[in-house]
Amino acid sequence: MSWFKKIVDAVRGSEDFSDIKSSSLRDILNGDILTKKFFQKQYGLVIMIAVLAFLYIDNRYYCETQLATEIELKKKILDAKYESLTISAELMEISRQSNVMKAVNDNGLGLIENTTPPIVIEDSIAKK
Repeated sequence: MSWFKKIVDAVRGSEDFSDIKSSSLRDILNGDILTKKFFQKQYGLVIMIAVLAFLYIDNRYYCETQLATEIELKKKILDAKYESLTISAELMEISRQSNVMKAVNDNGLGLIENTTPPIVIEDSIAKK
């Protein structure tokens, strides 16, 4: 805490606060206090603080919008994953041999199931 007192004492010793001490509440409310010599020296600091505040607010808004976009995209990915799993399960159900035979019989195509396994024909010319 002693370092803070040293800084305050240094500021008090180098600045003339007599014009600020003579200011009244009326000067503060109507803005005349900003025309005092001490505050005129600090305009650069006030502008810098205002710019940093605007940048901080802008950065926070940008981060919140990015976070909202990320959450929305994660929901879309999850929905697409579930839809893909549903379609895959439906395809597996439809392509089962029993369901294929049932669909053939329901549509009256007159096809019959082959009871003999397929024969592999070897090509002796292609092996050479």
